[in-house]
Amino acid sequence: MVQHDTRGHDAYEKTDAEAGPTYRAGLTILGAMFLTALVLVPLYRLFGRSETREQKPAASLVKPDPAAPTPSFPRLVISEPAALAAFRAQEDALLDSYGWVEKDKGIARMPIEEAMKIVAERGLPRFPAPAPTPAPAGGAR
Repeated sequence: MVQHDTRGHDAYEKTDAEAGPTYRAGLTILGAMFLTALVLVPLYRLFGRSETREQKPAASLVKPDPAAPTPSFPRLVISEPAALAAFRAQEDALLDSYGWVEKDKGIARMPIEEAMKIVAERGLPRFPAPAPTPAPAGGAR
């Protein structure tokens, strides 16, 4: 309930905050937010595209069969044991065969049994021990 002065004046101070400057400040802040978004969103997309272009493709050991089209939706696993057996058979085929991992860098894979025989014959490589670091002159406390 607003109290009125007996002389006809409203019961509030004339020095209170005015609505106009407050609204202008709010609209200025809102405009600055939109202007920032208008500048930063395109920059973010530009930097994202340039980063994607500069990335090397991921190395892959298993190459998909180009004859078999892959479905564009997730396949449901009907039989978990059969799916696991197929996956392990694929892994075993990779672990028990020769092939290139990265041909351009000269990195190849070989069967594990063959690698273990080579290590048993030649032994593990020996690396020189690192030089000892001198102790501090003052000593540790």
